[in-house]
Amino acid sequence: MQFLLAFVIVTSTILKGILCLPVKIDSETKFLVLENDDMEPTILECDYNVNDTASFLTVKWFRNDKTIYQWIRGSHPAPIPEFKNDVDSSYESSTDPNKQYSALALINPSISSTGDYKCVVQTRSETITNHKSVQVIDVRNYTLNMYRYKIQNETQLECTVTNVFPRPTITITSEDDDIVKVVANDPQQNEDGYYNATTFAAIYDDDDDLDSHKCVVTFEGYSQNLTTIITSGSCIAGTDFRILTLSFLVYFLIDYLKILV
Repeated sequence: MQFLLAFVIVTSTILKGILCLPVKIDSETKFLVLENDDMEPTILECDYNVNDTASFLTVKWFRNDKTIYQWIRGSHPAPIPEFKNDVDSSYESSTDPNKQYSALALINPSISSTGDYKCVVQTRSETITNHKSVQVIDVRNYTLNMYRYKIQNETQLECTVTNVFPRPTITITSEDDDIVKVVANDPQQNEDGYYNATTFAAIYDDDDDLDSHKCVVTFEGYSQNLTTIITSGSCIAGTDFRILTLSFLVYFLIDYLKILV
């Protein structure tokens, strides 16, 4: 019985030590909106306090578990060759010798800068880990078009967005709440990593009043969006009516067959 009690106490102590390893998770995602080639560096701070100031201290940054930056106290940072164009290793985040080069300064951002970032601080007596998340938004070269065409008493809409990142969601809305069916295709990612997406909507229109419909493109967790509006007097700019009609009917037929299966 005494042996069992001792085993439980020792096991509990070990587990407590493991579970209490200092780990800080930043629950907020940092959104990085790409604008031009002269953007200021994006700074990710590594939050920590160390008691062991006299011994070895190193800070490592990881992106998706791959090392991209390393600093050992008392020396200049050692840039990882593969990421030397992604990080400004000369950036000093503090006058505190324990934190002088601890922050990660991201430069030349692209959609590949999106990811889960982690900084690991190590001394001879402790290890501290911070997690942060970065989501890049790139809509610098997007196109957003909305087309409207009518078949008898039904109005059909098509909204298409191209060349955006990350994965978009398209919503078509109406002031008159006359939308009777919506078919949204899964966004497709091209070879460069950008997304194209299309959503269709069917609207029951039994009057000659001027109607207005809106297409909104959103990105998860991000407050800004892309919007375009079309009215019942708008034309189908640069698009053949028969092709649009046939495309729309095909998607609705596919959706109907899925329900039957």
